[in-house]
Amino acid sequence: MLLGLAVALPAGAEVFVNELHYDNAGTDAGEAVEVLATAGEDLSQNSLVLYNGSGGVRYDTDVLPAGSAVSCGSEVRVAVLSYPANGIQNGNPDGLALVGPGDAVIQFLSYGGAFTATDGPAAGLTSTNLPVAESSATLAGQSLQLGGTGAAYADFSWNAPASDTFGDCNTGQSFTLGPPVNVAPSVQSSVPAAGGSVTPGTQAFSVTFSETVTAQASAFAMSCSQAGTVPLSLAANNARTMALSTTAVLANGDSCTLRVLAAGITDSEGLRPVQDEAIAFAVAAAPNVRPSVVSSTPARNAAGVAPATDLRIVFSEMVSADSGSFVLQCSESGLFPSLFMYKVLETTAEGGRAVTLSPRTLLAEGETCTLTVLAGRVTDRDNEAMAADHVVVFTIAGPVGEYYRQVNTSSPDQLRCSLHATIRGHTVYPYTAATTDTWDILNIADEDPANPANILDVYRNASYTKIAGGTGAYNREHTWPKSLGFSSETGNLGLPNAPHTDTHMLHASDTGYNSERSNSPYGNCPPANGCAELVTQVNNGAGGGSGVYPGNSNWVGGDTFQTWNGRKGNVARAVLYMAIRYEGGTHPATGQNEPDLELTDNRALIVATSSSPAYMGFLGTLLEWHQADPPDAQERERNEVIFSFQGNRNPFIDHPEWATPALFTSSQPQNCQLANQAAARSAPERMPQPAWSSNRPGGQQGSGPSPARQ
Repeated sequence: MLLGLAVALPAGAEVFVNELHYDNAGTDAGEAVEVLATAGEDLSQNSLVLYNGSGGVRYDTDVLPAGSAVSCGSEVRVAVLSYPANGIQNGNPDGLALVGPGDAVIQFLSYGGAFTATDGPAAGLTSTNLPVAESSATLAGQSLQLGGTGAAYADFSWNAPASDTFGDCNTGQSFTLGPPVNVAPSVQSSVPAAGGSVTPGTQAFSVTFSETVTAQASAFAMSCSQAGTVPLSLAANNARTMALSTTAVLANGDSCTLRVLAAGITDSEGLRPVQDEAIAFAVAAAPNVRPSVVSSTPARNAAGVAPATDLRIVFSEMVSADSGSFVLQCSESGLFPSLFMYKVLETTAEGGRAVTLSPRTLLAEGETCTLTVLAGRVTDRDNEAMAADHVVVFTIAGPVGEYYRQVNTSSPDQLRCSLHATIRGHTVYPYTAATTDTWDILNIADEDPANPANILDVYRNASYTKIAGGTGAYNREHTWPKSLGFSSETGNLGLPNAPHTDTHMLHASDTGYNSERSNSPYGNCPPANGCAELVTQVNNGAGGGSGVYPGNSNWVGGDTFQTWNGRKGNVARAVLYMAIRYEGGTHPATGQNEPDLELTDNRALIVATSSSPAYMGFLGTLLEWHQADPPDAQERERNEVIFSFQGNRNPFIDHPEWATPALFTSSQPQNCQLANQAAARSAPERMPQPAWSSNRPGGQQGSGPSPARQ
């Protein structure tokens, strides 16, 4: 039996997951979950919590719609929650919890194996693994569904992928329900809660029931030890949540009771609650706590901060602050007594307030800066100031010559680990935001040299007018497809250090060509293999022409994408960077989990997953492209732009000689020995090519050894 009930349900009534789609061939589409209520309950009191099986953490929570009635033998109610492309992770394992009312877990199901949740409402529970699954071979438009005949979840069985029926009767499913069982309405929650408190002067209250009810004005009464009988007004008398208000002013120190009288409450069938409810609460002034700084970006003692950094300060509560509340002093750039404020008192998810600041200039490479939040210039609503100044010291990333000072070229494994240590700690920008985001960075990094108002896209070589987001002629291409290791922007492998937003890997791309590529690995794709031509335009002295393989065209087919000659080295180096930047484990500063991304020539390993290691290819071909199309001035300038924001560099643009088969098939050593920094400072910027390297990368597409680090 797959249903694990953690809350008692009325006899003859069940709520359960009835249909699921999370994976299909190509880009996942039509992902959805259908939940069914056998007694016709309002499903908006339930929610779905999606869980990442790697670590057992939740990555998404959504409230279900109320649902609609369908007749499948007997009448039931179904609600469908749809997700964006790749919105549901498809690792092995991942899962979902059906929750509600409140945080009560009704079901905790998984696919690809069982796991234990570590946070959220299902924390501590072990999932029940579904007996069937979807894969990258599942057809779009199919789903997993319950089938059979019965009245309860246990009567049905999960079936292999078939044409989806979201919002309608499942194929081969029929209900044999008895007469509907009417359950008496009951109080589920209230504001304030029983035993809670309100602040003096509070005049709004609410009571939430288990279902929609009709209430008489006399159904609610309030009395207080000091205020006596408190008059109440009812905003609406046909709802699940009844909003109440009073003209009385409750005084500090009073104690009150809100009574819900069953005689004045009825549901749609005329049934009343089985008993009255008495909700006791106190009236007490909230203790005033001085405001404080909860966090900052950059964090205290952060190193390698990008020269183009913004500064973000998160406060514990609503505060009054202006540009004069913050002072930035840098060792070379000098004093910034008044910083530009992008957002004034932005609300945070935790109920605090945040301010985003900008020096409005590039900070000097290698300098040390001190940001001081002046206590006397930050006050809360009670005019309480911070207890003390908050000081954040951070260091700007140094010049390129210094940047690689700790790289150890003595062996492939030491080069791998020391490169990872060098490029790992970068400043992360949001994917889309009102402040600086990946759109802003790519519009600079991929700017058309012939027209500063345009970008030059990676695949079509087309020049498009810059946009700041939304849907347009171009979008953001993940050269390492996000479905191969980091499908979500949030959760265990998501923000705040998501590879999803790493602009060394992201490129501005023609929207249609991006869709054609989908999540295919990079490889050679001749017409003899059934590959189709995607032509380029003539821009910036490159591109154009058609009809000859490979010419200046992209080629796509058979789950392989061949980038045109003018950009094949660019995409290769972007993917090579990802394999060294993301080696798994946790980020040393934030504790955020990161994926282990690996390159391979084995096509069978390249599958959509949220687990580690995750593979991309094809290694041999990428190294060939890297050699055939070395970095040019435009790509080197792009590296500088991204370095100015993220504070880290793509080492294979600066040092092409480091990209070899030996490096990418090496293992992480037990002890990573960073190069002597003092010696490195006196060395030339261009380090000698390691003796073990080769300019002739081996390996054939679709075959050959996989990386040693599997």
